[in-house]
Amino acid sequence: MRQGRRFALTAGVLIAALGASALYIVRSQQATTPANASHTVDAPTFVTVNSQTALDEELANAAASQKVAFVDYYADWCIPCKQFATQTFTDPGVAQQLNRMHRIKVNLSHNRPEDFALMRRQNVAGLPTLDFWLPSGERDDTARVTGFLPPETFLSHLSEHGLMVRAKSEE
Repeated sequence: MRQGRRFALTAGVLIAALGASALYIVRSQQATTPANASHTVDAPTFVTVNSQTALDEELANAAASQKVAFVDYYADWCIPCKQFATQTFTDPGVAQQLNRMHRIKVNLSHNRPEDFALMRRQNVAGLPTLDFWLPSGERDDTARVTGFLPPETFLSHLSEHGLMVRAKSEE
């Protein structure tokens, strides 16, 4: 009888722990969802690449079209990378600016030797890292972002570095 009680107690504690974990996951997902979804937009679409050659091609495309290239080095397992995608890039003001740039995502999710070589070549020490390449084809090293920025701070960063792009109708 004593062994049955011990089993029931252990099972009860385990079930309570699983329930608490599930509640925590649900609450944390609610916390990262914008409170007023009507003020958000879908994140701008990006060209996704996973090699230095493909990145070089996209940077050349941006330079040829005289656009700022916005490069997002990310991985699927990177929590701040996901925050950028769900919180910052979906902000209407940020989305408006990004839509005027050539947007490139460099997928570093698989930790392949090629991924590490690309990171070394681009001087990416960690994720997320965001780079801005000018229409001249040169990287603006002073504008690099490492770590998460909320929408307001991201827009301030664009403004501080002269990367706010105006639509032709606004000029």
